Amino acid sequence: MDVSTRQEQVSQAAESRARKLFGGSLLLSVLIIVHVLYQAQRPGGFFAVVRTVMPAVLLWSLTMTTYAFYSLNSIARQRAERLANAFTDLGTGLFNLDYLKSCLEHERKRAVELGSSAAVVYADLVNLERVNQSFGHAVGDIVLKGVSQVIANHVRRGDIVGRVGGDEFLLIMPEAKPAEAEAVVKVVRQAIRDYRLDLGKRGTIDFLNCRMGLAMFPAQGGTPDEIMVAARQKLDDVGAVVRPAPRA
Repeated sequence: MDVSTRQEQVSQAAESRARKLFGGSLLLSVLIIVHVLYQAQRPGGFFAVVRTVMPAVLLWSLTMTTYAFYSLNSIARQRAERLANAFTDLGTGLFNLDYLKSCLEHERKRAVELGSSAAVVYADLVNLERVNQSFGHAVGDIVLKGVSQVIANHVRRGDIVGRVGGDEFLLIMPEAKPAEAEAVVKVVRQAIRDYRLDLGKRGTIDFLNCRMGLAMFPAQGGTPDEIMVAARQKLDDVGAVVRPAPRA
């Protein structure tokens, strides 16, 4: 699940609560209207005062209900944005390291309670530094974000993809068997190798690769830090693609 999806879910839940509050306030206003109409049929006394004051009270009630609804709606979206930013890597749009560790801790608890497991893949992008040296860091940032989306688009639904830092990523695949995880690794690596960015006369970036290490959680690491270390230690040495990067 990507960040935008999580943000939208939080926003929708908050908006749902706001709509329920609005509906309750609106129902109360309708009951007030019915009460006023009923009392209007009775002559004089206290109810004459009520008939005079109640329209203003009703108008105030409707105005405040509408204001509350739009205020809560705005608060809900602001809360969703803050929540998303708390676990988003701003450079790539993927989840950040803190969120990845919280997901691993969740998988650890599931493993203890349910006996489940998860595949954890550590990925190290190869040749990004050559992009930075040859085309500049601005282009490198574009490539980093592009590759991040490539990775996110080639994992299973429900898998978690995040950036550890620099050009390193982490994939968490809940309940994945080793063979299934290896198949995903193969697909992701090939998708990265196929990545191309045409810069016109400056050249084409088509020389990226990726080293990837797979470890099973919790069998090969009992804590988030341990499993990340285990996966990183298994990084395979794919080497560098020999095509030289064109100079800017």
